[in-house]
Amino acid sequence: MPTVPVTARVSPYVRARLEERAAERDTTLAAVVASTLTAAVDDDAPGPRTDGPLVAAVRRVLEETDPEDPRAGVNRELCLLLARTVERKESGFLAAIGPLQRALSAAAPDRVSRTLNRMLDDLAA
Repeated sequence: MPTVPVTARVSPYVRARLEERAAERDTTLAAVVASTLTAAVDDDAPGPRTDGPLVAAVRRVLEETDPEDPRAGVNRELCLLLARTVERKESGFLAAIGPLQRALSAAAPDRVSRTLNRMLDDLAA
């Protein structure tokens, strides 16, 4: 893949840490910086993101939804996207809590537990 140069100014400490990593990996400073920048902006970078307890709880709530129902599938993906946004405290995560609660209630009204709602309420506080 073709590459382009990027220039960045960092503190002497950051440069030293990058040089240490390059030495540890027996590679160049440029390769470590390129890898670090790529991982910072690329969702498909090595080392997949792992889901935490909130996403796991949402999956449990949604595990009995009909996999053949297209609306249920879209709602499931929406719930997981919102749960990941909240769990990772990404930009707008506080605004995502209400829609997540409503989407979960619509998808599985009898399965949304008090524990899950308490978890979401705690995050909003």
